[in-house]
Amino acid sequence: MRSRKGLFWRSLFWTLLTLVPLCAAVLFFAGQRDRQARLELAAAAGRGQVGMEQGAQNTHRILLAVQGEQPEFLLLRIDAPARTVTFCALPGQTLVNAPEGRTTLADCYLTAGPARAAQLLTDTLGAGPDAYFAATPDTYGQLVGSDTTARFDLAAVLTLARRRALGYTDNVVELTPDTTEDFLQTLGAELDPADAAQLRAAVWSAYLRQNPALLTLLVDAVREQSARTLTDLTAQDLLEMEQTLNFLSDRTEAAIEYTVLSGTDTAAGYLLDEAGTEQALQLLE
Repeated sequence: MRSRKGLFWRSLFWTLLTLVPLCAAVLFFAGQRDRQARLELAAAAGRGQVGMEQGAQNTHRILLAVQGEQPEFLLLRIDAPARTVTFCALPGQTLVNAPEGRTTLADCYLTAGPARAAQLLTDTLGAGPDAYFAATPDTYGQLVGSDTTARFDLAAVLTLARRRALGYTDNVVELTPDTTEDFLQTLGAELDPADAAQLRAAVWSAYLRQNPALLTLLVDAVREQSARTLTDLTAQDLLEMEQTLNFLSDRTEAAIEYTVLSGTDTAAGYLLDEAGTEQALQLLE
């Protein structure tokens, strides 16, 4: 009996002596293979990110609303891959579809706020902005900075005959944030809705084009003025937008553009035509 027990324990001892190192070796090499796989994945990811700056692939589409008795609107597209910032004018009288029938963006804003205006614009076009941002003219001026100026060439938006008819003998006017809204309201009152909206887009783009350093300062200014704005932009949205604008500020080829959606004045409001709708969809894609 004892000899059998001794034989059992000796056999178990030699079996374990063989299996334990073998199991340890299997676990070691499996761990090494897993580690190597992780390193290869990390290297592949690193190779894919070589030369890719933060914000370089970002595109932002925002509905900007100017608060007032007659709200005004612009579509802002910040497009890092295309190296462009585009202000697209939307007359406040632009017609949008609502459950109760057609209404204007301005009326929608006055009755239900910027979120509803953005939603009805989305429903009408079949595509919409990523976010909305609404503020008073004074607050927009604070975003730019009270010491900032822009020289605006009236010839860019008005014919010579039109300028003379409106009493402008000089082609160029110098604007500040304190004088810009009065200028837009005074001149815009003499223009049709599309031209008045385009004038605002042209002036805003002039500020950025002539003061490119603003690109790196705008998001911080938005954060500082957050108590005076209405927006659904999140902290993450602002961070990504800041990265995009910083990227564009370092690109000499980056362009600041403006446009207006084409349409027709009707008794009910400004009706986007097929070309205007297509323009909007391209900006919102």
